[in-house]
Amino acid sequence: MKDFKSSAYKVLEGAKKPLHSKDITNRAIKAGYLKTTGKTPEATMNALLITDINEKKNKSAFIKTDPSTFNINPKFNKSAIRTALKEKDYPISKTISSKQKGDIGEARIAELIMLYGENLSCYKPISDDEGIDLIIKQRSSFKTFHLQVKTRYGTSSNTSLIAVAKEKCVKKDTALGLVFCFFDTEDGDIWDYIWFVPAIEFIKLAKKSYNKKLGSIYKFIAGRSQKDTNKWAKFLIDKRDLGNKIIKQLETLK
Repeated sequence: MKDFKSSAYKVLEGAKKPLHSKDITNRAIKAGYLKTTGKTPEATMNALLITDINEKKNKSAFIKTDPSTFNINPKFNKSAIRTALKEKDYPISKTISSKQKGDIGEARIAELIMLYGENLSCYKPISDDEGIDLIIKQRSSFKTFHLQVKTRYGTSSNTSLIAVAKEKCVKKDTALGLVFCFFDTEDGDIWDYIWFVPAIEFIKLAKKSYNKKLGSIYKFIAGRSQKDTNKWAKFLIDKRDLGNKIIKQLETLK
């Protein structure tokens, strides 16, 4: 819920006047401050701001000026705003390894595929020498689709996702796709949107370079806010749509 209050502050700071919660929400979404899949984000915004004011009183970063209309608390200076907006921190364990982080991301993606993909089964290979993280098939069919999953961890302040894939593990094959997901450590879950890129499209668009440790690699860099100006924008989907996207890919396989 941090995104709602933080984005409201940014909008009100720029507007320099009170705004209705619906206007705050619309401006926040349009500016890319707020990403939400909820059907009534303006209601959520209104409820969160009212709750913040009721609970924190004069220590809230916001004030209510009219019904469902809010402004920045004039008693706060910029140094105090950060504290006023700050919620309890939940830092992830410092002992967790990169592999464990990757496994968590893959498991979450597998859950989403199973939950929202009709009649899909999901398997994890014993060996990942070929860079395949998940194997998906429709029940009663032997056609399989293969996924590489790249997970990056950060907070809502991270506006981009950067990942690499080894060239030798990305084949020009319609049965292969790559998923890039951002795990928001503040929310404790994968961001509402993920990038699902068929391997053939990925090879066309990704920038190739050389890494001393990994060898020849493809680099993926995508912005989370400027969706309309990013070359990967057309691959950005609601995370719940991944299963349906995979089903369509499976239907094209011979």
